[in-house]
Amino acid sequence: MLKRRFVQCLTSVVVLVGLSACAVAPKPAVTTAAEQFQRSGRFALSVDNADGKKDAVQGGFQWSQTAHQLQLDLNNPMGAILARVVVTTQGAMLQYPDGQVEYASSPDALVEQLIGYVIPVEGMRDWLQGQTGAGSVSELKMEQGKPSYFQQDGWRVRMQRYDDAGPRLLQMNRNQAQQSISVRVVVDY
Repeated sequence: MLKRRFVQCLTSVVVLVGLSACAVAPKPAVTTAAEQFQRSGRFALSVDNADGKKDAVQGGFQWSQTAHQLQLDLNNPMGAILARVVVTTQGAMLQYPDGQVEYASSPDALVEQLIGYVIPVEGMRDWLQGQTGAGSVSELKMEQGKPSYFQQDGWRVRMQRYDDAGPRLLQMNRNQAQQSISVRVVVDY
């Protein structure tokens, strides 16, 4: 069953995925500009259940990634902090503004632990940068040398409106037992 509170936090990414009022994770030793990747924007997540129930949430995100750490800050449409997700080689942590913390071995495992199904946070690390990632890919379509559509790990992924860092529009859909999941990510910068 989908936990409403986490869905609000997740509306992320997915795609899976911390905010400034939450605890700060340790910073990596030294990174160069080439090792850093940042994106900020909006997301919408909707889940259609076979029993006719629908869940939907939307909000904003700040994605900050280095070679050693991924930090995802999530907020609601009014800008209020919902959660911070921090991923390191040791695992994944989700912290709510009230200080409650959830841990798992990976971001995908964290999401599955909290809501009962997988959102492709790991995949989004590559997808937000315009790459297909390490998993098996089918139905790959390219436009101007960049992936525009493919299927990977049960997700149908569409990437559009590229800038120098990657796609500015990312749409992910998945049909699974009793649910249809749709995630839309719009990158503002």
